[in-house]
Amino acid sequence: MGLLVRIYYNAVYGALGGLLGWMLYGIFGNKNPNPGLEQGAQMLLAGAFIGGFIGYLVVSVEAIRDGALVRIARLGTYGVVLGAIGGAIGMLVGDQVNYALNALLGNYFFVAMVARGLGWMVLGVAIGMSEGIAAKSLGKFSYGTLGGLIGGFIGGCLFGLCYFLAVQNLEGTNYWSNALGLVILGACIGSLSALVQAVFQPASVKVLRGWQEGREYPLERPASLLGRDEHADIALFRDMKVEKKHAIIQREGNRFLLVNNDAPPETTRVNGEPVRHSCALQDGDRIELGTIILRFQARTAVAALSSSFKNRGLARTPNQGS
Repeated sequence: MGLLVRIYYNAVYGALGGLLGWMLYGIFGNKNPNPGLEQGAQMLLAGAFIGGFIGYLVVSVEAIRDGALVRIARLGTYGVVLGAIGGAIGMLVGDQVNYALNALLGNYFFVAMVARGLGWMVLGVAIGMSEGIAAKSLGKFSYGTLGGLIGGFIGGCLFGLCYFLAVQNLEGTNYWSNALGLVILGACIGSLSALVQAVFQPASVKVLRGWQEGREYPLERPASLLGRDEHADIALFRDMKVEKKHAIIQREGNRFLLVNNDAPPETTRVNGEPVRHSCALQDGDRIELGTIILRFQARTAVAALSSSFKNRGLARTPNQGS
């Protein structure tokens, strides 16, 4: 359920970004430019608006759900900048590829679909890269880029289909058909980016009780901060027994450790046992921070490797030293 919710939110925010970007271009852009440089400049502007909005909302969707304003601003900045660049390049590339394929293969609907797919693929890649850069995670950079590439191509193909049908049926471009195509584009980039990252993410924690109950947080960084701090990767608001920087989940190779960040041991437990310093985590472990309960979830491959390490004598033992 956590994965489906994550995909849903990414799809909704991506779709909203595509719609807002197109609406803003409708206000400030010229939809009937003169051929030549003006037309090219308008295409770059339209792509920048669309890519910027999709990038902003997709990259900062987790922070928006948490209501963490500082993280929204930080993550959104990466999304806006790289999304705008990717959108501008993607719009121009798609148009040039469309002309080239039309001249080579003819004016068929599949030509328009492939051309737009290749163009908007650039936007998807840029958004996926921005997610990884914002999270400072090489894994998220790789998985996000792959997901964005797939989402951008599929969404771009569907956008191209909407565009082609509008031109054929109305003998000209149609504002609302383009808007629909961009909504689909944003939804595809957002949802497929989330899906691919979820498939490859090494582990996650799910909130069983407390703030954002049912929410699942991926553990993609070398160190993920848990607490009430605005910068926390896993935001645990509304529980005053949780410190602002309560604990850290560190990734060491294929192992994950819960590190107590000077919080009271009685409010930092793994499977009911107080953790004074650190404790190795295994799939299914219950983490208690204050009154909030989380479940650590390792992927099958990671769990298998952990079992292998344990069998070699690396048994998990909570460090309860001062």
